[in-house]
Amino acid sequence: MLKKIIATLFTKGFVALINLVILLVSSRQLGGDVRGQVSLLILNIAIIQAINEIYTGYALVYFIPRFSLKKIYSNGFILSIVCTILSGAFFYGISSYFHDKPWAQEIRNQLIHIIILSFVIILHSFHGVILLAKEKIKLYNFLNFFQPALLLGALLINVFVLNNYTVMSYIISLYVSFLTSLLISTTGIYAVFKETTEHLGSYNGSAIFKNGFYNQLANLSHMLSNRYNFYLIASNAMVGVYSTSTTLIESVLIISSSAAAIILTHIANNKDEANQVRITFLLSKICFVLSLMAIIVLLVIPSEFFTFLLGKDYTLTKPIMLALAPGILFISFSTLISHYFSGLGKQRIIAIANFSGLFTTISTSYYLVNHYQVFGACYSTCLSYFVASMVLVIMFMKENKLSFSSLFKIKNDLAFFKTMK
Repeated sequence: MLKKIIATLFTKGFVALINLVILLVSSRQLGGDVRGQVSLLILNIAIIQAINEIYTGYALVYFIPRFSLKKIYSNGFILSIVCTILSGAFFYGISSYFHDKPWAQEIRNQLIHIIILSFVIILHSFHGVILLAKEKIKLYNFLNFFQPALLLGALLINVFVLNNYTVMSYIISLYVSFLTSLLISTTGIYAVFKETTEHLGSYNGSAIFKNGFYNQLANLSHMLSNRYNFYLIASNAMVGVYSTSTTLIESVLIISSSAAAIILTHIANNKDEANQVRITFLLSKICFVLSLMAIIVLLVIPSEFFTFLLGKDYTLTKPIMLALAPGILFISFSTLISHYFSGLGKQRIIAIANFSGLFTTISTSYYLVNHYQVFGACYSTCLSYFVASMVLVIMFMKENKLSFSSLFKIKNDLAFFKTMK
């Protein structure tokens, strides 16, 4: 298991490195204001994608081998068109109502790109889910690497060759990378349909929607627990600084997410409940300690380093990262527990936890951002992550009859760690 976790960590780390270079180029070369515009664009697309993936998301993997693939795909394709158009209309309406807000002006400026890119990204992701379900792992992994790599290449050409320093340089790069990846994934889907014998005519759309609803409610709530603050921060430039700082500190979560992927598979295929609980709890503690060590390293790095790396607009990057650090530590511990419940098919618990976190953000962020500006957004996010994590931990300990003192039992954990393979 440890070897799988380490291998996954290196794979995720390599893709994360590409995304880090994209972040550095877009932050340093385009500046805080443009970076803020990019962050709002990506957030709006991500919201549309999260809603659509109630049907087309990764929860669909369970149903693809069991139901008619043609019915699943045709309904998913039509739903993606409808969802994109309706979401575009909603964004137009809300941006018109809040017409004096900076984020509303950006939505109106970017609306056509939000609609087109959302559909392209949703369809590409839908193809990825089908490829994964059909065990086309090589093509699936290739696309996960290829798209961000092509995005980086297109962005470098736009900035350093074409001298395009506007938000359009990033938008063009998104079109190039996702349209090319969509073309490749479409050829893969065509091959899947040629190989598939439609002996399964059954189809249950309500079951797909029900399973996907809790999964996407959890994902959307977790995403907005932090990103909701983008709409409250006063300027695009500060949104750019906050989003960049958030992305950098969230890189610490690669540690827990790498272990989480293995935990999900292990629990789904292992019937030894006692062993599942011990492994989950042990790895949660290990991820917490490793994440804490990573944040301690951050403390040593001078603020001037981030300004040198990102540009003069980013003098607040380190203070913002440190303000977000407690929340990241909470999430680093609870991520494994979240995947434990996911492996058992208990998405409802995860949805309740993450929605509780989002409710905390909505309840506190307006006051905190108004009084403490960007640091208020940090405090609101940390409170949100704390609430969501505590709900998960309490439910985990209650279901498995664990005492509070078990959080601090190190000796038994070390002995069990030595037995893991």
